[in-house]
Amino acid sequence: MQLGKSFKNIINSYKWSNFYSLLHCIFTIFLSAVSYYLSTEYWYFSWITLLLLCTYALKGSLVSTFLTGFFSYLFGSCNPHAVLPLAVYWPLLVINATAFASVLAIFRHIAVRWRGGYASLVFASGLTAYEFIASLYSPHGAVNSIAYTQVSNLSFIQIASITGIWGITFLMALLPSSIALTYHYPQNRRLSIKANLISLSLLLFVILFGFYRLHTPVEGANIKIGIASISTNLEQYLVVATNRDKQQVADTIQRYIQKIDLLAQSGAEVVLLPEKIITIETHDDNFQHLSNAAQKNKVNLIVGVTRKDKMKLYNSSYVFSPLGEVLLEYDKKHLLSAFESRYTPGTDLGIIDKWGIGICKDMDFTQPSLDYSRQGVNIVFVPALDFHDDGWSHARVAIMRGVEGNYAVARAGQWGLLTLSDSRGRIIEMVSSDVEDGGSVLVGEVRLGKGNSIYSKLGDSFAWICLGTFIILCFFLSLRKPNELLTKP
Repeated sequence: MQLGKSFKNIINSYKWSNFYSLLHCIFTIFLSAVSYYLSTEYWYFSWITLLLLCTYALKGSLVSTFLTGFFSYLFGSCNPHAVLPLAVYWPLLVINATAFASVLAIFRHIAVRWRGGYASLVFASGLTAYEFIASLYSPHGAVNSIAYTQVSNLSFIQIASITGIWGITFLMALLPSSIALTYHYPQNRRLSIKANLISLSLLLFVILFGFYRLHTPVEGANIKIGIASISTNLEQYLVVATNRDKQQVADTIQRYIQKIDLLAQSGAEVVLLPEKIITIETHDDNFQHLSNAAQKNKVNLIVGVTRKDKMKLYNSSYVFSPLGEVLLEYDKKHLLSAFESRYTPGTDLGIIDKWGIGICKDMDFTQPSLDYSRQGVNIVFVPALDFHDDGWSHARVAIMRGVEGNYAVARAGQWGLLTLSDSRGRIIEMVSSDVEDGGSVLVGEVRLGKGNSIYSKLGDSFAWICLGTFIILCFFLSLRKPNELLTKP
């Protein structure tokens, strides 16, 4: 009888234990997903997300840690400001969620089994290594990095001029995981000191370097730039882009010429227009109208067009001089496969004097942006399109490329944002272009950068070091017996 009661109590205790474990898991997923969701707009939420997940990982099982990491990343990435509609984006989203959850599970396994300070280093190097490898093979480049959530955290992101975004990701993962280890093992003072001394020292260095770079005067000249877009819906845009209605095409060109006139009157030396505003065949009437507008207003005009060359289509950008001459013709290198399969990708850099050209998705990749920095480019102009709600997600990536490359960035998103930022990532001007009436204009004066960033010279060395560190640590720890580190934390 007594034995039966004891057995029943054990069963009930087990059930309640499982219930609370499940509740803890669900609650962590909810908080982490919401926090990561909000990190698109508020940089500090991404730190909170990583701290919540690392703390949970040290308490939960290996399976629950993986599932919590997976669903937190998956749901948190469903922000409407994501780079692409989910129907197109979901396979990569699942892969990224799986990779993130796997690195989190490895962190948990090492920390619980060996209780060593190596766990935070494994987590940071592993997450950074995955983002880097994914950027080499993903059709979307490096756009999925958590580093972009920090664009508004100016002093922190300056390290990108040395390490690229990989240094940002590394420290974002290192500090929360170190804090989680300290919280979980409060009695282990040696572990606390080891885990936090490195991460806090690195954070202090990064912040001090950031303050130094932000307050060091930029030696480049100033340039006044005008950026414009006109209001149009998708149906109108497609009609004009394919030249199906000559009158609509003429009206579109005329509306843009009015914007060019307005910006020139405001003192703009350079006018930037969005991506694929019309279709052009070599030196046709549409081409001539744009050339005449540049000549009439004595401005450099940079415009994104669909360029038809015989049987091929190119997503191109023309740079017109104040005399109406074509200084540069650049073809987009990184096409959006879901929507631009009929276009032929470009192969060459777009450099005129010290100006570089990138078109929309080109900025999602470290190349050609890094090559521009190596060539001493001081500003990159970016005609772009965007998909309404994702304007900031695209704009912040371009801003980060400017910090990495030490150059200013001017970006014209048709259905997103018009932005002008300097080589430190400071936003000089920003205006929404996703409007229904009239369109949008921006005029701002920005100091040019100098290019030749440290990152452009070192390349992705830091990312490769992270990959090597992750592999070596995992291999080394797999050969050690758990009690070897238990006695020597």
